[in-house]
Amino acid sequence: MEELDLRKLIHILLTRWWVIVSTLFLGALSAFLITFFLIEPVYSAKTTLYVYNTDKRDSTITTSDISVSKTLVDTYIIILKSDAVLRDVAEEVDLGYSAEQIRKMINANSVNNTEIFQVVVNNTNPEHAQIIANTLVEIGPPEIIRVVQAGSVEVIDYAVLPTEPSSPSLTRNTAVGALLGVVLSVMAVLVFEMLDTRIKTEDDLTEQFNVPVIGVIPFIGETQKSERGRNGR
Repeated sequence: MEELDLRKLIHILLTRWWVIVSTLFLGALSAFLITFFLIEPVYSAKTTLYVYNTDKRDSTITTSDISVSKTLVDTYIIILKSDAVLRDVAEEVDLGYSAEQIRKMINANSVNNTEIFQVVVNNTNPEHAQIIANTLVEIGPPEIIRVVQAGSVEVIDYAVLPTEPSSPSLTRNTAVGALLGVVLSVMAVLVFEMLDTRIKTEDDLTEQFNVPVIGVIPFIGETQKSERGRNGR
């Protein structure tokens, strides 16, 4: 199996450019059709909550209070996703979901490592996503306060009805399909070329057998043959 230098590599790819371009369009088209027709869109409903270290809203909040609130965010999220809360949410929304199914829909994280955290509910039905998110932040905070026995949680933003799917991304998937098509076509062209042991040029002969070339028989094309026929040669 011969080694390919950079110039020969570029020459091979340029010679087979039509294969690469065709596969690029085929990959992009396939990814577009699969994403558009076969992958069900997912909608995300977002809510935002604020964690207080104390239940006294009129008291002065110190830097220490804010620091403690940040550390409580992870604890509050765990309680929010607990069976006790999610069973009540499933029963309240009455949409046919179990507590475990709702747990898999939920993503919750602090916002920029602050005392604010965001709860995102992902569902293929945008109305279900909104209902579950808002029910969760109505039922969750009282249960958090009951368990922690201190502090409080305030809802900053309730979920609005999502109008656009959060995933999949049609543009990103199409671009990935095109890129994958290019990569596969380039690999296929190079493998085919490296496995092709036919002698096509004088350079192929010297590279593979390392022998001097004494002479080369020129190719006589159809034009030259017709010229010779007219001249009676």
